[in-house]
Amino acid sequence: MTRSERESSWIAWTVANVFYLYEVMLRVSPSVMTNDLMSHYDITSGALGVMISFFYYSYTALQLPCGFILDKLGPRNIVGLSAALSTVGSVLFALTKSVCVAQFGRCLMGAGAACAFISCLQVASTAFPIRHFAVFAAITNMMGTFGGLCAGFPIARAVNLIGWRETTFILAAIGGVIAIAAFLLIPKNMSVPKSADSREPFGATFGKILKNKQIILIGIIGGFMYLPVSVFAELWAVPFFMAKCGINNETASFASATSFIGFAIGSVPIAMIAKKLNGYMKTIRLTIISVAALFIPLVYVQDMTASFIVVFLIGFATAGEVLIFTCAKNNESLENSGSAVAFANCFVMLVGAIFQPALGVLLDVFWTGTTAANGLRVYEIAAYQKAMLVLPICLIVAYAMSFWVNETLESERDKEDT
Repeated sequence: MTRSERESSWIAWTVANVFYLYEVMLRVSPSVMTNDLMSHYDITSGALGVMISFFYYSYTALQLPCGFILDKLGPRNIVGLSAALSTVGSVLFALTKSVCVAQFGRCLMGAGAACAFISCLQVASTAFPIRHFAVFAAITNMMGTFGGLCAGFPIARAVNLIGWRETTFILAAIGGVIAIAAFLLIPKNMSVPKSADSREPFGATFGKILKNKQIILIGIIGGFMYLPVSVFAELWAVPFFMAKCGINNETASFASATSFIGFAIGSVPIAMIAKKLNGYMKTIRLTIISVAALFIPLVYVQDMTASFIVVFLIGFATAGEVLIFTCAKNNESLENSGSAVAFANCFVMLVGAIFQPALGVLLDVFWTGTTAANGLRVYEIAAYQKAMLVLPICLIVAYAMSFWVNETLESERDKEDT
């Protein structure tokens, strides 16, 4: 590889990762706009949860075919078109006062985000030696975490200074810049190896995965494990801390950021624990119980500093959810392992899409009738405390379900494949 080719590869990989960071920002940004959005669209928390979760619906639906789409169009076209799609969705979301149009805007954002992570992995596997793939994948995962962090205090600050609509327009403009950068900087001929074309048709692979009850079970468990991120950190953490501690959205946004930091830091140590215990499911059960137990002090302890520490620990332990994808890979044939991981991820995202609005509906159920001067519903801390108990309950269910998962280790797979 010449110096020019190396530089081109690094630039392409950087553009793809910036796009992934940007998509996570779009996904999480409504968490610091909840009051503004409910006021602008004149909706309750339940309706807000439904609106925001439309991101997940399209994202989830496109997870399985993402690999096939990437193989067909290549990362340059996918990153460019996806960023453009997200830009259009952001503009629609900011311009309209119609809930239906706003939902469609979130749907477009989710569709644009669907191939973001896998695009980064494809560029890494195509442009760099395969022996470095794990390192590039880890860095990409960190970029997603940074996206969650950027969607916290910086976005909250911008919302308070210039308004949520103007902030959304800026996010849309960033997407447009990324789209242009993708078409200009990612090489047209950067694609997966030709051998990938020899894979069986999408329908046949999907049929095999759908018949594997283990993958479905693993995906549901992963979805419940990811609820502290997909439901709490990404949407309801900020309004919860605003109600609990009487703070503004900027300060409360640090709770969401703290959770993402914990998730990023916890990934490697928890993987090492899994190796030490010689079992992924043992580690998964340990993290599930830890997170479920930590939600009790989070909900009821009033001290803000202590609460933020608990949020960090929850994020740290929730990182055990990443092990779910290894379990999915190990419970499917080698040639279909990638599709198995994608299918499990579908369920992880689907569970988040269901419970984001579900928690909002519970807030409406426990609402005491209090309203602000502008007519907006005011949800007291007692309503949040009752509604959020659904998260540890789901984690306990996931713990029970984990005993039906077959524990298959890489060493055993190696023996089967030889």
